[in-house]
Amino acid sequence: MSDKPNIAAAKGFFAAQHCGDLDDAFGTYAHPDFRFVVSCACNDELRAAIPWAGYEHRGREGYQRLTALLFSEYELLAYETTRFTDAGTQVFVEGHFRLRHRETARIADSDFLARFEMRNGRSSAARYTRTPQPLPPHAAPTEVNLIPNNMLSMEP
Repeated sequence: MSDKPNIAAAKGFFAAQHCGDLDDAFGTYAHPDFRFVVSCACNDELRAAIPWAGYEHRGREGYQRLTALLFSEYELLAYETTRFTDAGTQVFVEGHFRLRHRETARIADSDFLARFEMRNGRSSAARYTRTPQPLPPHAAPTEVNLIPNNMLSMEP
């Protein structure tokens, strides 16, 4: 059985951007006015620790600047998406990442939940939030499951 169009678009975006193909990610799966936010502006603790978090990054150029900032500071050790849930005009993506800070060598290890706003089979916005633990298999992600006021857990 093939994926629903919104799930296919979210999977396509993740696959293309993970391979570094932003032309495909933005040309095929995202609207030109795509907006991306890591956590939210209401999280002062996170914004103090990660200055680029909580701000809206617009379009391909904004997303490219965000990822350049992220990967100039952190080395990607592991990244996987584990579940995609179609909620009509939204797609929720669950996954896990592990990063190493380039200067301190501290590890950021966390599950995440990304919410993609969908319009005509393409993403118009996304919010990426760390979750304190994986959602149980029976729990569909909802706005209530998003945890905006938590920092990444950092281990030495």
